[in-house]
Amino acid sequence: MNQTYEEFEQEFLDDVRINAQIEGTTPDDYFLNDILGRLSSMGELVDPQIAQMQKRCRNQKIMSFDAYAFDESDRSIVLITNDFIDDKNGVINKAQIEQHKQRMLNFLQEAYDEKLSQYFDVTDSLLFTGRDIGKRMKINYVNLEEDTSIDKVKLIIVTNKRLSEKIKTLPSEDFNDKKVEINVWSLTRLYELYESGREKEPIIIETNKYNLDGIPCIKAEMSGNLDYDAYLAIVPGSFLHQIYYEHGSRLLEGNVRAFLSNRGKINKGIRLTIKNEPTKFFTYNNGIACTASEVTLTNDGHNIIAVEDLQIINGGQTTASLSSAVLKDKMSLDNIFVPMKLTVVKNDDYDTMIQNISKYANSQNKVKDSDLFSNHPFHRTFESFAKRIQAPAHGESIHNTMWYYERSRGKYEQEQFKFTKKSERDNFVKKFPKNQVIKKEELSKYFTCAELLRPDQVSKGPEKCMSFYAEKIDDKFQKSPESFNDQFFKNCICYTLLFKTTDKIVHKSDWYISETYTKPGVVAYTISKLIYSIPKEYCLDYNTIWRKQELYPSLIAELGRLAHETFNYVQGLSGNGMEHFKKEETWEKYKNINFQLSDAFLKDLIKKELIESQSRSETKEKKETKKINIEIEIVNLGGKYWENLINQGLERRLLSSTELDLLKLASKIETSGKIPSPKQAQYIWKIRQKLEDAGVLV
Repeated sequence: MNQTYEEFEQEFLDDVRINAQIEGTTPDDYFLNDILGRLSSMGELVDPQIAQMQKRCRNQKIMSFDAYAFDESDRSIVLITNDFIDDKNGVINKAQIEQHKQRMLNFLQEAYDEKLSQYFDVTDSLLFTGRDIGKRMKINYVNLEEDTSIDKVKLIIVTNKRLSEKIKTLPSEDFNDKKVEINVWSLTRLYELYESGREKEPIIIETNKYNLDGIPCIKAEMSGNLDYDAYLAIVPGSFLHQIYYEHGSRLLEGNVRAFLSNRGKINKGIRLTIKNEPTKFFTYNNGIACTASEVTLTNDGHNIIAVEDLQIINGGQTTASLSSAVLKDKMSLDNIFVPMKLTVVKNDDYDTMIQNISKYANSQNKVKDSDLFSNHPFHRTFESFAKRIQAPAHGESIHNTMWYYERSRGKYEQEQFKFTKKSERDNFVKKFPKNQVIKKEELSKYFTCAELLRPDQVSKGPEKCMSFYAEKIDDKFQKSPESFNDQFFKNCICYTLLFKTTDKIVHKSDWYISETYTKPGVVAYTISKLIYSIPKEYCLDYNTIWRKQELYPSLIAELGRLAHETFNYVQGLSGNGMEHFKKEETWEKYKNINFQLSDAFLKDLIKKELIESQSRSETKEKKETKKINIEIEIVNLGGKYWENLINQGLERRLLSSTELDLLKLASKIETSGKIPSPKQAQYIWKIRQKLEDAGVLV
């Protein structure tokens, strides 16, 4: 039996209280940070910014919210309200939801009417943000270079209460010609999601809701016991616009979403075709590729009438451009039809297969490896370190613990749902404490600060930071995969401790003004500036940090002193502080400002050569081990695997005669008893990699 809701609720509340105390914050603030992190990792939010605000405005109305975000891929503004209660068994009803909604809309109305300067100090960063929102909500034209308009409003209420059973739906409405979507993320909703074992909630689309009898399709009849069904279909352009406008970027698989967000350009060719030659759209456009977990067909099997968990894995720009044509150019899509390839995945490991399909579907487009980084082998490599390397006992504990690398959304919670007894969950949490969970987005932030020394990239938010980090990691992985060793892992844990400790220092300081909302930038710049200021032949004592699982006193003191200077520096700049932090020129100027390191701090530095020699030693050892592992892996994969690989390679005409002979050698190991030589094994492995890169999956 899985964990009950009551158990989940009690443990969740206990965690909030304990962690709030550890981090020196309130349960209310901790809950907000925690939920925003969860929603971000699920793809529901992009780079949310905490900005707690409550003020009276015109006609004695109240405007309030606790965080905001922009989603560039579907051009929406998101406001978030926190409705936490430090107790169990709370219920949120329709009247409370309506009140939260109206208070968020009041802010947007004041922003739209350009009245915010009446309520905010001229130095308040929310004044700059609000002005930007108001300006972007009024844009009603297509900028082909970069569309900065806001086309949609999303209002989110996060709460640890139950949603009232009387509430069946939350209807949408319009606000200044923008669609308003309201969402309540309750603890019940999170519990049901984790219990399902899925990374995110599925989207269910029924065609009759869009005045469509069905989507004409043909099922591909293929031999073999496949773990998917395939359909070819013709989709009306108006239908694509409607579902994209309703569900937004949730329809876009993560890689496609990042690709679209990072570019933000409207496709000129698509727009011109819609305007001038709509009937040719089907001919000119390559169409879209989608996945789903389930489809419902009409009785004759010729039309799709419902799709569960529809994800666009190729063709996001086509879909977004169709929607833009309606919203901005007021064009009709009546004669627009789009080819669609739909893969219905029946694999148990649904989310991983979706990511793999996305990777290969996008491999022929101008999408860099960094855009597909969520599938990169680096994550499995880092996860393997986390599962193997024990962290030394620290504090009052006498037991070693381990760090948990969450390379897929919600995996830490989902693992705990597998246990039938509370004692099993307790043992898991004791082994992998919650404060030792690292999400892949967080690791990119820590590494970019401390190793790459680019706090400006960190300040741009998780998605842009991840893209920058991905290029660096992928490049290093291609050139020297052996450098990702135990020492690399330990250094990354040190970077994690460095970031988390600096964050606490700033949060607890008496000089930090929380209303500036500059803490993320102050933390990032402080870490990078300190490491940049260290004499070139020296570095922080990472061995001591790893051994103690905490920073040492002279380092903590130096971070506190420098963080104060960083805060004062950005306060001296005019305008929105966080916007300054995002600029490379700010970092270039700040890193060269003289900062006198203290004698105590300098005394505790160690020779950089010591850490580098440890890494080189592990790299050399890993190279030798890898040669042996490849030979073992070739044997372990078995003759049947290599036979299938040969068949696929021949079918696609990807193998030379020499490559064919080497693969045949691997396929006959079990019958001939002859194991390839180390040199042959290296070549066989390269051939396997070549076929995988070409899209051959066995």
